[in-house]
Amino acid sequence: MGHTDDAYAAMLLTMALSPNKEEYARPLSTAEFRRFEAAARESQFHGIGKLMDMDISGLMIYLNLTEEEAYRAFTLLHRGVQLSYALEGFAAQGIEVVTQYDGDYPDRLRRKLGAGAPPAFYRCGNMALLDRPAVAIVGISGVRTTPQIRAAIETLVRGAVAQGYGILTGGEPGVSHMAAQLVAELGGSLVNILGGGMREHLADDGIALLVAGGNGLVLSLEHPDAMFTVSHAIARNRVLFALADAAFVFNTDGRRGEQEALQSRTCDWIYAWEDFPANQPLIARGATPFGPLNEEELRKISRHWVSSRSQQMNMFDLL
Repeated sequence: MGHTDDAYAAMLLTMALSPNKEEYARPLSTAEFRRFEAAARESQFHGIGKLMDMDISGLMIYLNLTEEEAYRAFTLLHRGVQLSYALEGFAAQGIEVVTQYDGDYPDRLRRKLGAGAPPAFYRCGNMALLDRPAVAIVGISGVRTTPQIRAAIETLVRGAVAQGYGILTGGEPGVSHMAAQLVAELGGSLVNILGGGMREHLADDGIALLVAGGNGLVLSLEHPDAMFTVSHAIARNRVLFALADAAFVFNTDGRRGEQEALQSRTCDWIYAWEDFPANQPLIARGATPFGPLNEEELRKISRHWVSSRSQQMNMFDLL
């Protein structure tokens, strides 16, 4: 994939080049990048791509940065050799970086997350899968799945695939793995959005087959070798909910960003399994409770998702 100077600068400023945060300077957070980007746009350079050759004093003068801020930005922008080696290593396994300046960056992330949309992320697989409507199936690892939950996941996946929806998951053991296996059996499409462990995840035979066949996509905001953490999962879930027309939360520990998604209306339709105790705070804050499903019930509630998507599209068509 070819990148513009702006895209390359975004990678330099925001990407970790090692999984253990062993950096000479800490990459900019999304909020820090937004402030830096705004200052660059308002300067005579009108963007970040022309700043890669700027020295520390120039960054201080033209972007009104403190000496500490300018030194950090200068250090990040001069990691070009290290970044090139990193990109070559990722490409060897089919992993690429997508930035907000690239043509295949998901428009839905811009609309739903606004300034909170990630400036860049890692991907492996078919980005066109993000153009279709999708249902998120959410659950945490380490929780026993009951026969009722397994039956509900099967009904949900079968019905969603039959109606042309892709399936989004967080890629964790348990609910997500069960949904992914069903997607593969049914010939549907799967998008896994990870909170770490991307390279290991891609080594899974089932995921590798879906990706190779054009029916799978794996995304990560973290370095491909970074370990899974709860903080990574929170960032991951913002993207997962933003890309979903509807999200079904089967179990949660209450620390994965589901309540934030409800409050910010990142996803218009969030459902929570009513018999899982830790889901009750989510339901109390507005998630729709659900229990065992049949295909007719699924078709009925999915009409709401189509209506929401049409309203969003019409609103943006007028802009």
